Amino acid sequence: MKKRFNRYFPFLFILGEILVLSIVFFVSLYVAFGSFQLNRPYSYIFLVYITLWPIFSYLNKDFKIGRAVSYYSTFKKAFTSVFIFVSIIALVWLFNSGETEINRHFMMALVLFLFVWLTIYRVFIHLVLDRYRAFGGNIRYAAIVGYDRLGFNLYDLLKRKPHYGIRCEGIFSELDKPTRKHKYPFLGSVRKIMSSGFKKYDFIYISENLPQNLRNEIIAVADDNAKKVKLLPEIKTDILKTFVLRKYESISVIDVNRLPLDNTANRAVKRSFDFVFSFFVVALVLSWMYPLFAIIIKLESKGPVLFKQWREGKNGEHFLCWKFRTMLLNDEADSQWASKDDPRTTRFGMFLRRSSLDEFPQFINVLFGQMSVVGPRPHPISLNNQYKDTVHKFAKRHESKPGVTGLAQAMGYRGEITDYFQMNSRVKLDRFYLQNWSFLLDLKIIFLTIFGIAKGQEKAY
Repeated sequence: MKKRFNRYFPFLFILGEILVLSIVFFVSLYVAFGSFQLNRPYSYIFLVYITLWPIFSYLNKDFKIGRAVSYYSTFKKAFTSVFIFVSIIALVWLFNSGETEINRHFMMALVLFLFVWLTIYRVFIHLVLDRYRAFGGNIRYAAIVGYDRLGFNLYDLLKRKPHYGIRCEGIFSELDKPTRKHKYPFLGSVRKIMSSGFKKYDFIYISENLPQNLRNEIIAVADDNAKKVKLLPEIKTDILKTFVLRKYESISVIDVNRLPLDNTANRAVKRSFDFVFSFFVVALVLSWMYPLFAIIIKLESKGPVLFKQWREGKNGEHFLCWKFRTMLLNDEADSQWASKDDPRTTRFGMFLRRSSLDEFPQFINVLFGQMSVVGPRPHPISLNNQYKDTVHKFAKRHESKPGVTGLAQAMGYRGEITDYFQMNSRVKLDRFYLQNWSFLLDLKIIFLTIFGIAKGQEKAY
């Protein structure tokens, strides 16, 4: 049964993708031309398109959906695969189009539908595979060796997560009898299954607390019988919130402060989204907003249209943050925050602040790569200097680009900061965001920000 699944699943997975890609292609034709008819040069494009994808998908091993893989990982891998594939198609089109012009609406529809529907297909297959494993399909059997906390934790996890498709009957030890009685089923000494070469098992999980010589014996027997061995390390994960294990030749090194955005692929996804999102905001909104607001700001008070202030960005680098000017010109802009009923704020400036429209020029900062759409909000340098030595782990918030909006702002922490506790709460949320970043979290924060602005926020002044 196991061999049959491994043999047929990749074929069925890629066949389903070809079906999705074909539907997307013809729907894109209909969007562009109002017809499903496949004329030249689109017949040639379809042939290249439908031939390249199965090869790319198979070589990239997109059909491999791990047993403990999150839906976000599947989403991210699908997004990355489509991005690379679209880039390949664009290059093929660029060098082979000759004098034939490809319809722009067709290409835009094709790219958009590919990103949406191929990602939905992948996540759906992941969901179906999880349900299939939970109900007893594509099962693997695990031997846990180590009647201790590490073994107990893994046993609990496998029982709690049946969709991993890993079944475990109990726990082995180096002894014939346990030294202490626990609720976990005890299967006796590991040596009795070592003699059979772990015949019943697919995975062998070994506690790091076992004697070194016994661990070496288990690994040797598993290698002789082509069984996969996984080590359960003794790591205080309650202290090390994020970490990655590395190897420097024979030396093991743990990165204890590893963040999701330290990963190159994650940064590429975030930057791609930032660029596309801010480009559309600048092109479709700021292009008409700027001249209109500029006239009103100039008519209401003297001074520049934009307020530019040095803020602290990633790794402590300073950059000029742009906003629509909402105040009369004054000498306290860099040292005194706007307060409720602040006499410096103009009437139109009050509207801009309440609606958060004054922040829109910061999408230019995003285009330049100085900021991100979502991230810890950049503070004036004087405010940072005031709290950086008193707020716990304040500097951690500068390990990422600052954002136009952030988790703290989406949760209602915006506007004036008057004491240590307000700043401390913001920094805690900023650190949580960086430790738990995901593309879906960014989308959620954007939605919460828009919802909060529409509803109205108490400190929007």
